[in-house]
This record gives sequence, C-alpha cells and structure tokens, in this order.
Amino acid sequence: MIDVVVCAAADPTAEVVIKAFERSFTRGQVRRVPAAPPDAKIVIALGPTDADAIWLEAIARRGAKIIMLGLIGPRVARLAGITLAAVDEALTVHCDCPPAPTHGASESSAAVLYAAHGLDGDASPLRRPFCRFDFTDEWNNLGFGRMATGADPWSLAVRGHTVDARIVAEIVLRDGASRGAVATLRDLPGAAILWFARPVGPVDGPDWRIVESFVANYRSRDLPCRPYLRDIPHGVAAAVTMRLDCDEDIASGRPLFDLYRARGLPMSVAVKTDQPATEAHTDFLRDLFASGGAILSHSASHAPDWGGSPAAAEAEALASKAWLEAQVPGLSVRYAVSPFHRNPTFVPAALACAGYRGFVGGTISSHPEYLMARAGIVPYGPTGFVSHSQSCMLHGDCMLRDRDPLAIYKQAFRLARAGGQFFGYLDHPFSERYAYGWPSEAERCRVHGEFLDFMGAECARTGAALLFVNEETCLDFVLEKADCSIAFDAASNSYSTSRTHAAGLPLSVVFKGHIEAATDG
Repeated sequence: MIDVVVCAAADPTAEVVIKAFERSFTRGQVRRVPAAPPDAKIVIALGPTDADAIWLEAIARRGAKIIMLGLIGPRVARLAGITLAAVDEALTVHCDCPPAPTHGASESSAAVLYAAHGLDGDASPLRRPFCRFDFTDEWNNLGFGRMATGADPWSLAVRGHTVDARIVAEIVLRDGASRGAVATLRDLPGAAILWFARPVGPVDGPDWRIVESFVANYRSRDLPCRPYLRDIPHGVAAAVTMRLDCDEDIASGRPLFDLYRARGLPMSVAVKTDQPATEAHTDFLRDLFASGGAILSHSASHAPDWGGSPAAAEAEALASKAWLEAQVPGLSVRYAVSPFHRNPTFVPAALACAGYRGFVGGTISSHPEYLMARAGIVPYGPTGFVSHSQSCMLHGDCMLRDRDPLAIYKQAFRLARAGGQFFGYLDHPFSERYAYGWPSEAERCRVHGEFLDFMGAECARTGAALLFVNEETCLDFVLEKADCSIAFDAASNSYSTSRTHAAGLPLSVVFKGHIEAATDG
C-alpha cells in the first residue's frame, strides 16, 4: 500500500493530496493511516514534525520510499538531507505577474526549474513559473497552477539547502540566480526520500509526473515500486479532445465543425442554454450529435461560480440539461463545462444531484482544488464524480505576435504528451459582439488546421497514433478509469487491475520503467 500519514497538515491539504494519489495509483493502493505501519514501503508524510522523526527514521532503515510535503521539522529535515530557511520576503515581488497583453504572454520573474535528466527520465528540464497568463489574468494555456509565498497549502513558506541530498527543483529568477531548493532527493542505502516544499506538492502541474515516476520507477532494482494508471489509453502517442464553448452563439460554430468533420475528427460543444432556440442553433446541434460529436452543458446563464450556492448550481444544471435534451432527440447530458472553469467546492455535489457525472474545469485564476494534473475523482465530491482539467484556450488574441503564433499551444501539447496527460483545448463560436481575437473565420480555420497538422506530425515521429475523441468519450474514459483499482501483491511483486478497459479503450499502466496494458491477472 501507499500509506498517507497526515502529520501537521490541515484536512483540506490532506483531501487534495490523497485524491491526487488516488487518481494516479487508484484507491486500491492508497490509504490514509493515523501512523505508518512498521512494514510500510511507500509513505507520504504531510507536514511531518520532529514528533514524527522516530518512525520515519525507522522506516528509512528498513527500506522504503518516503515523500515529504511542506514544512518539516529540523530532525526530519536532517533525515531528508537538507536544512530549511524561511522564504525571503523579497521573493514575493518575483512571484506575481501582470495580465497578459493581447498577442503576448506574461510570466513571473521567479520560476521553479527542475533538473535536466530528472526523476521522470525526460532529458529536457521542466520550468514552471510561479504565475503565468496567456489571456488577461484568467488563463494559463500551459495548464499549471499558481504558486506564491506564504503559509497556505498552494504556496511556499520555506526553501531548502542540500546537505546530503541533491536538488530536484529550485527557485530561479530571470537573471539565473537561485533562491534555494523546493524539491530534493536523498538516497540512502535502503531508502529514498523525496521532499517538496509546497504542502500540496505538484498536484496541479506537469511536474506531478516526478511523483508518479519516483513511486513507480525509481531504483526499481533495490527499492519498492508501485504501479500507476496513465491518464491516456494504452498504445497511443497522445490523446486529444477539442470543444467549442457556446457562450453567446451556437450555430456560428458550423465552419469549424465542417473543418473537423472533413478531417474525420469529432468536435464537441458546451452550450449556455439561455439563448434563443432558433432553427439554425437546433439544426447545428443535431448535425453535430449525429456526426459523432458531443454536447455538454455550459450552465443555463453562464453565471460565475455556478450562481454562487448549491441550490443555484443545481438549478442551473437542471435547466441546461432539460433544454439540451429537448432540442436534440436521443441526447443524454451527463457532463458539464463549468462557466469560466470556476468551481467552488459545493459544485460537484450540486451537479451530481442534477444527474451529472463530471465536469471540465481547471484554471489558474480560481479554485485551485480543481486544476488537476491527472483526471479523475475530485476533492470534496461524491463517490464516482470526476473532472478533467482543460485550460488551453485557442484564441486569436492569444496568437503570439513576436514569434511562432502557435508556439505556446505546441508547448502545451508537448507537455501533455511527455506526461501522458489527456490534452483538451477549446475555442468559442463567433458572436455579434465578439470574435475572440480572430480576424476572420477563414483565418481561424487555417490556424486550427495547422495545429491539427502539428499534433499529427508530432505523434507520427514516435511511430504511435494520435487518438482524437469527443468530449463525452474523454470523460467516459476518465469516469471508468476512476473505477479501476490496482491490487499489488508484495510477495510476488506483481499487480492486477480490476478492469482492463475504460469507455472501450485499453487502460495503460506504468511499472518499473515499463508501459504495459492493464491486465486482470
């Protein structure tokens, strides 16, 4: 088992971290325990103090992998091979950034830089700015969350200096100056200890793959390993879904729909239903549905925070679902895209009460609990309710002016592919009020086509296929994958999975450096 011990961490931190481990390693391998059992092999310690030092030292002597998150006591720090210092207050000014300008991006002058040839085996160093925007102060198209300095779970209160450990990641300023380590690794003869300064670790970014690889692959010849489920189906180079969020119009999405249909690719729409039920809108939705596209709710009125209360959220979800199902015969609405991707913690339960099974969300600008590195069961939600973070918005006003206009989108896709993450991106249909920065529909279609060509070519170089599915298939895969449980047999050092497929697609497992098809025996 992977034993999670909540030491000095608060319950909200524990909820976020435990759900993140369950999304990767499944509930069959993760358990919260008041204290680690003597024979523990994989231990996650949340905020361990010196009161926890004795049992942590004993486990390290017996042979184990230990992950420590957040502020740790001095004796525990010695076990991790580091000393700690408070984050310099002067660093705070480097952690924020202004809104992105049109046709440009904005980044904080401080970033977390991971060492090249890191734990995940990727030869290129991973760089994660503390804050980054591609559209005003709302969207980060690279898909990771925000960090700051301070005592909350999403920030950094301490930094490390290595004594008997090596740096996995450090704070680096724009001029190249280092301000200390925020992730370290110590190797002992019979143990390995990974420490992240952030109390929730990297649950909201591509650096989560460091955690997965440490548990599943690191020192596989002499230390325990546990398998994890990949975020994409087995046998594909990458998995992609695309949608239009119909905030102000519906039928004007037809030219883009025709482009994707001509290429044999499904397109999805999320519809704000408080719009006129014109014949053009209804015909477009029926044509899209008949062609294999997906139709999701985007609420009734597009109210921020789903209206601000559980009752309002449920009413919005019910009204939207009823309208869509009345317009499109045979449609059953089971998923939603949250307005502005904003999700207070009451949203999962409210949507579940309205008959939904999950939502698309995830944004750097609000509710960090639901910007998730891996898709699956959400924090603060009912059993069997899932989410998939898709924060890459393909808009004309996000096309870069000073270099390759699609450079950020190409980077976003490469990050998702390197981490085995299901990649989702979005656009909006034109309305009378707003064209989302596109000079024309023809130019918009040209850019979408160029991006599709790029993703196909990237996968072709690997010799494996690009899987492109509609939004419902993506979320069905997420939902059924979340139902899968991995059972590990320590005696034989082998595992089995409770299911081998999700939404008809084969599940994929990583164990000891190998990618394998899920097996039930």
